[in-house]
Amino acid sequence: MELICEKGIGKTHAKWSPVCTAFYRLMPDIRIFQPIENEDAKELKALCPLGVFDIEDLGKNKTRAVVSNQDKCTTCRECVRHEKFASRVDLGKKKDVFEFHVESLGIYKPEQLVIEALSKLKEKATHWLEVLKQEELTMNN
Repeated sequence: MELICEKGIGKTHAKWSPVCTAFYRLMPDIRIFQPIENEDAKELKALCPLGVFDIEDLGKNKTRAVVSNQDKCTTCRECVRHEKFASRVDLGKKKDVFEFHVESLGIYKPEQLVIEALSKLKEKATHWLEVLKQEELTMNN
């Protein structure tokens, strides 16, 4: 048997890429505009398949729906499909908060991959800043 070992990088071919999956998601932003109480609160809680809503006891046999597990929301929209809740619940995304996931294959830990990727991004940004400075100097002369 004859074996040949070849080292390469992911830029050349995907078989050398150390990352299996990398993705991010914007975090959900769920707001209840009007109080949803008693039986309606139970109904809203039951509508959500991921348990995003919970019921708060207000005393004197009164309850109210609250958002308790916002991070679990996948934006399935079950909570706003029902006419009763469509105008009372707002389902959106936080534009400046996200969750970032990196899964690794091979010898590199996800933390190492992220640090290396950020280093490469910084390197490329620095290169293009230099190119722009040279362009600006050329245009001014």
